[in-house]
Amino acid sequence: MDTRISSTQNDFVKMVKSLKTKKGRGKHGAFLVEGEKCVRELMTHMPDILSSLIVSSSQYEDLIQRAQNMGRRVYTVEEHVMAALSDCKTPQGIAAVALKPLHADVNAGFIVALNGVQDPQNVGTIIRTADAAGCACVVLSEESADFFSPKAVRASMGSIFHIPVLYENLVIYVSKLLTRGYRVACADIEGSEKYELEAARTCLVIGNEARGLSEDMLALCTDRIRIPMYGQAESLNAAVAAGILIYKIRS
Repeated sequence: MDTRISSTQNDFVKMVKSLKTKKGRGKHGAFLVEGEKCVRELMTHMPDILSSLIVSSSQYEDLIQRAQNMGRRVYTVEEHVMAALSDCKTPQGIAAVALKPLHADVNAGFIVALNGVQDPQNVGTIIRTADAAGCACVVLSEESADFFSPKAVRASMGSIFHIPVLYENLVIYVSKLLTRGYRVACADIEGSEKYELEAARTCLVIGNEARGLSEDMLALCTDRIRIPMYGQAESLNAAVAAGILIYKIRS
């Protein structure tokens, strides 16, 4: 069904705008997906969670037809309406509302855990890197940024639709991994530059951008590892550091 909207005061538009906030996402159990790339990944890999499609351009006729064939409502909005509901400075003319997916607990394979990573772009980028490296899942502490935020979804480039992303109490989660014979490698400025880890039995923990790892997580680590610095910089961006360590362990 196709519904046309020309007013920013429309109730549906107000609901979509609320999804740009964590409170709105929690209230509706849904999140906003923007841009052609992310919308295509959603419809290809997790079509069941697509709630509705929003377009302001006719160039996405194939996606419109796919959504209609799935029985989803398609909203055609004017450009000023898309600009109002969008989180992007320059909207691409397509967005979607998706329901939050539910994932079963993951306790096997290479796992990446985020301990209080608060920048949503870092969270999304790490999810994308973990996906590219074939990780089993990404697990976030409750203090980490909301990976359903528009910035995190965009930064993931659709990877949140490829691998499970979970929120867990990291201390409890990591403790369970240890009982299964996992090595828990923590990125730490005081760690070792020399290490060998079996990716399939490793959980890599990335800490907060400013404070690093919490004391309770450090206490659980079996390996403290670091990236060598050859220049004057003391540290790397959390997402960059995660990418280097993920591929180092993977190789």
